Amino acid sequence: MKVVVVGGTGLIGSKVVAMLGEHGHEAVAAAPSTGVNTLTGEGLAEVLAGAQVVVDVSNSPSFEPAAVMEFFETS
Repeated sequence: MKVVVVGGTGLIGSKVVAMLGEHGHEAVAAAPSTGVNTLTGEGLAEVLAGAQVVVDVSNSPSFEPAAVMEFFETS
C-alpha cells in the first residue's frame, strides 16, 4: 500500500516512514526537501498519485499563534 507521510523527513515523520517500510508498505516522505510543499501545492499532486493513505505529521515553522494558525489553515 502506498502511504504518503507529510512531514516525513522530520523527527516523527522519518520514524513513521521507516516503520511503514519495515511492514512492507511503500512509504513516501513528503516534505519541502523532497519537492513537496503543502503551502504552495508544489509536488503535491504527483506525490499523492496512487496513494491509499495520507498521514500528516507536519509542523509549523513558527510557534507564533497567528503563524501557526495560517500554516495549518493553508496546508
